[in-house]
Amino acid sequence: MLRSSSPQTLDGVLWAEAASSAALRQYCALPKKGKPQGRESTVLAAFLISSPENPLNPTVLSLATGTKCLGAARLGPRGDLVHDAHAEVIARRALLRLVYAEISAENPSSWLVASGADGRWRLKDGHQLHLYITQLPCMYMTFRFCSSKAELSSAFLIIYLSICS
Repeated sequence: MLRSSSPQTLDGVLWAEAASSAALRQYCALPKKGKPQGRESTVLAAFLISSPENPLNPTVLSLATGTKCLGAARLGPRGDLVHDAHAEVIARRALLRLVYAEISAENPSSWLVASGADGRWRLKDGHQLHLYITQLPCMYMTFRFCSSKAELSSAFLIIYLSICS
């Protein structure tokens, strides 16, 4: 485990462990059918939400596995095949379905709130949305969401700690 006198780093390590435990626990609870067997492997991605009341107990909102894109030659003419089956893309699609379902439900969500009369929604104050991936994303995705080299290094460290501890 990484040793540091900085409480911020320690909190990041603790959170990474909590996030990876929540995602892996949810994945392990799923039936065996469709999971890798023997020497097979896959990438797991999950979107989690943490609340201000209990930030080290994140809730898994969506979870997916996947590793590849279909080439143009394998795409169906009817558009009925998923082109990009990377775990983070499928997890994002599942998250969006959940958000739309929460918005249209009669009972208000515990983590979403309407943010005005224009139909927009946002996370409730203090809630944070997180992405957990068991493998580093492709470089395009990594650089797209990180605004600086320091932020990129921090993202790699959290992902590394959560899969290597």
